[in-house]
Amino acid sequence: MKKILLLTVIAVFVMMPLASFAKTAISDSELGAVTAQTGVTIDFSNLSLALTPTVAGLTISWGDDNGFTGYSSPGWVGANITNLTNTTVGISGTMDIDVGTNAGTTAIGIKLPDTISVGVGEVTMAVKLAADKTLTTTAGTLGTASILNLGLSVATSGSLAIYAH
Repeated sequence: MKKILLLTVIAVFVMMPLASFAKTAISDSELGAVTAQTGVTIDFSNLSLALTPTVAGLTISWGDDNGFTGYSSPGWVGANITNLTNTTVGISGTMDIDVGTNAGTTAIGIKLPDTISVGVGEVTMAVKLAADKTLTTTAGTLGTASILNLGLSVATSGSLAIYAH
């Protein structure tokens, strides 16, 4: 039985055309199209994140610890932010992550997305005078300030390398 099986396998190989054993070299670009790519690409196709920030108790202040002539105690001026609306973060482009070695150092390379933008619809704050930087010992409220349609767009270039040292 074993001899018949062995003869059958040999007959199959003999009957196959020799061309089926031919090997053809393909280029790296052709190989890359057939197999998985090295590294990772994350595509942010105009990703937009709507944020709901918590602003309760957020204070921005500046002051003088020793006052000035005639007003020798500390004094502070600042704002308690009371409202922050329509906050968005947008990311557009691709982020590439890869790893490589150069001169014995292995690093992770990260190319950031092309554009990162932050938008705020409205910021409302109470402007105050106080004896402390937290503005809790209020000496007076000067009024309300607002910032409308604040936007920031950052165009990125280059890459970030992370490695051990």
